[in-house]
Amino acid sequence: MSQEEINKLQSVISHQLLSNKTNIRVLEAGCGSASHFNFGQNAYLVGIDISEEQLKSNSVLNEKILGDIQVYNLPVANFDVIVCWYVLEHLPEPEKALNNFFHAVKEDGIIILAFPNVMSIWGLITKYTPLWFHIWVYKHIFGEKRAGRAGHLGPFRTFSRFFIAPESIKQFAMMNGLTIEHFVLYENFRQKEMKEKNKILTGGWNLLKSMTKILSFGKIDAELTDCIVMLKKQQVNVVLMS
Repeated sequence: MSQEEINKLQSVISHQLLSNKTNIRVLEAGCGSASHFNFGQNAYLVGIDISEEQLKSNSVLNEKILGDIQVYNLPVANFDVIVCWYVLEHLPEPEKALNNFFHAVKEDGIIILAFPNVMSIWGLITKYTPLWFHIWVYKHIFGEKRAGRAGHLGPFRTFSRFFIAPESIKQFAMMNGLTIEHFVLYENFRQKEMKEKNKILTGGWNLLKSMTKILSFGKIDAELTDCIVMLKKQQVNVVLMS
């Protein structure tokens, strides 16, 4: 995740949410040890994670929940904002988590999701390779020598179910009456760096990119590795019959 994309989303949050609300309740779903956004001084931050160690390391939360976002019984219509930041790909049943979020967010509230685009070459390789391979790549290609050790931030086991493909998320939004307030597909910094360091492979990469798009009928994109979505739960207007 580039800082540029985080800054863009922070701007959207500030203008669409923080400009007209105070004392908001935020759920960081799969919070880990940090938060990526500033929701203002009056925000009440609740974090849920399966790792007790990560929760203990998180110093920004007002409330901590040790639990699994797929099955934890979140309070109904309780949060103004739910953030799930690069967690869905690690869940065997991400649809359960999304349904949980839908019920837990208030009307007029937002759900912010960030996840790898499984319908990219990067995403498919990640999906179909084992964890030991991911650890090897982090250590020997990305230079993160502590990768895979206890307490280190990744890599973690990845499922990347097709349920979280960008088009599937759009369909989920439509079926549940959620509007898409922000949607972006982009290339992650790791893939960009790999391409820049290996310019000799540019010709082969361009060929692979073109062939992938043709053979998949445009469904798989070689370059757009990641996705960020902001969904809004619509307010239900009840009409009283006289």
